[in-house]
Amino acid sequence: MREIDGKVWYSASDLVNFLGCRHATFLDLQQIENPVKFDEDPAEHKLLQEKGLEHERRHLERLRAEGKRIAEIPAEWSPLARAAKTLEAMRAGFDVIYQGVLFDDPWHGYADFLVRDDEAKSDLGKWAYDIADTKLAHSAKPKHVIQLCVYADLLARAQGVRPRRLHVVLGDGSTWSGSTDEFIHYFAVARDLFAEFAATPPAASEPERCAHCAFCRWQPHCEARWAEIDHLNQVAGIAGTQIEKLRAAGIGTLAALGKSPATRKPAGMSA
Repeated sequence: MREIDGKVWYSASDLVNFLGCRHATFLDLQQIENPVKFDEDPAEHKLLQEKGLEHERRHLERLRAEGKRIAEIPAEWSPLARAAKTLEAMRAGFDVIYQGVLFDDPWHGYADFLVRDDEAKSDLGKWAYDIADTKLAHSAKPKHVIQLCVYADLLARAQGVRPRRLHVVLGDGSTWSGSTDEFIHYFAVARDLFAEFAATPPAASEPERCAHCAFCRWQPHCEARWAEIDHLNQVAGIAGTQIEKLRAAGIGTLAALGKSPATRKPAGMSA
């Protein structure tokens, strides 16, 4: 989420975060009004970012070596200026548009590559564009597809027709390609759920440990909260279902668990 000219715009990362953890979205919404300063990214995160940029540039140079006519959108321009330049390049029919920016209220997206598709027609003319993003991973992940669907939806509004394919250029140089139609309807449901949550967020939210924690910038914030309330998830290896059974038995904190007699076994839990 980011505020541009007084308006909040959502991104593909916001939707991916929402699908991973709604509490993260709750905190992101609060961040707009009450900003929190985050620690500097760890060295390993910076290294991954650098490797990702190198991978992206290598693919750009491969396309250039193939003789593709490439429009590069200046990264130093404002987002709205970059979006206007992207649409101009699409209308001009470039083979590839690098670092294109797409806007349609209230969403925006930064696509690594827009790739011309001469087998489709659109409002642009006898061509349309597909979406391609570079990823260091060796296989396409669900979160990658969701991200591409956000871009595909924005691109459809810009060119008047849905892109036919989604492409992920993987870390080993191979490309995964999928049909947009195969994924776009799931994306639409997820997007609408996100929009409803963002429009009327809950008054309060408590974090629960989940798979998204490994990727979430709010993880240190949540760890501090769990320590403050003495959360049961601080037990090594404990599962969410075990936490639920302990709470149902009136054991809601680490201290309460430590003081519970061995004979007080919650229903449905093994000894």
